[in-house]
Amino acid sequence: MRIMNGGVAHVACAIEEDLEGRETGLEKPQRVALADLTASVLTCRNVNTAEWMAVLPRKIEEKSKERYISRFLSNSLIKPLGVMRGFIPELVEVMGADGKVVILILDQSKISDGFECLMVSLRIGGRAIPVAWKVVKTKGAIGFDVQKPLLDSVKEMMPKGISILLTADRFYGTSSMVEWCQRAKWGYRND
Repeated sequence: MRIMNGGVAHVACAIEEDLEGRETGLEKPQRVALADLTASVLTCRNVNTAEWMAVLPRKIEEKSKERYISRFLSNSLIKPLGVMRGFIPELVEVMGADGKVVILILDQSKISDGFECLMVSLRIGGRAIPVAWKVVKTKGAIGFDVQKPLLDSVKEMMPKGISILLTADRFYGTSSMVEWCQRAKWGYRND
């Protein structure tokens, strides 16, 4: 049961209310859990689940909070791309207003030994907001065979008439990537 008073609970309720009006593919229990966890992350300002447990607005004991977080994060019914489709088009439309170029960043990061995450993020000022990602078991660079479906899913989220510039490290600048950007009518730049 959710705690109904206090700063984290207030933020969670506001997030849940916003989620109700968006097409995210989430059912009510999933929206409540996402709102609670998002409010906890925003309060802690990090991704340490032990800290989330300390502020999670739930009337349950610590072990149950740990299970609650773990179950939510591993729930296969929650489709991250579906959730992001509820937010990203609106954000891109605002950022691309008046002909401004929206900058997307393609990057790869090591998650743990043998696992890499390929991520497309939206640049907002000095920050990057994740739009779509794919974790792959690999020991090196993630190839275009994985990049293309990820970019295709991001392209589907982009509103018509918005100028997009995709930036990436120089080793992503393959002929396949440049050709994909040309077909998508996106600019491309190596950083």
